[in-house]
Amino acid sequence: MRRLNLESPTARNAGVCWVGEQRAVLAGDVRGHVALECLSSLPHLYGLGPLEGLRGEVSIFGDAPSLARVEQGRVVTASGWNARSCFLVWAQVPQWSNHTMASVASLDAVEGEARRLAAEEGPGETAPFPFKILGLAEEITFHVLDKRDGPGHSPERHELAKARWTLERTPVELVGFHSRQHRGIFTPKESNIHVHMRTEDGRISGHVETIRLSAGARISVPSRGWPHQTGKEHLCG
Repeated sequence: MRRLNLESPTARNAGVCWVGEQRAVLAGDVRGHVALECLSSLPHLYGLGPLEGLRGEVSIFGDAPSLARVEQGRVVTASGWNARSCFLVWAQVPQWSNHTMASVASLDAVEGEARRLAAEEGPGETAPFPFKILGLAEEITFHVLDKRDGPGHSPERHELAKARWTLERTPVELVGFHSRQHRGIFTPKESNIHVHMRTEDGRISGHVETIRLSAGARISVPSRGWPHQTGKEHLCG
């Protein structure tokens, strides 16, 4: 067991906590460094990351985990804490500031809306922050990692491990994390945001690649005055 001190600067930054790094995964480390169970008692919890061995995706929506895996060519989800993640980013957010958006045509536009709202009504856009969105996806493409090529990993093998689907006219909930300082750690190396989704009925979840949202979607960032701290240490590992 490894004791994670959430006051450590390597583990937390303005309310956002993480263990492990995406770049370590791409370099070949697909071990489960985070036991999700160690976070199960935290209220108002939101988080995301890949499952151990890159055999699925972890998405946490307000204390409710959605574990997505690929079985017989389709996405299967389960709710529960008995799993491990290669890396995980999370935050506790008891109160949100909300804004209704016009239609949104890309993840870049989602990032822009999140940053604007964080700067105007939330905690500011300088430090990392989580965000969430509820709305109708005109079209959304997502993947679920499904590594089946044996030991070893690389950026090229990572691409091959992505099982992709596209949904149309589907109500969805998104959870995402924004940071300008953590590319390759908890956001992809080419982006400031890392976003997961689940459908309204909870039957499908995964990592968002592209999205078009209808007008009227609601985006939320932590209210001004966040972060909210409930404890200093948790056992993870």
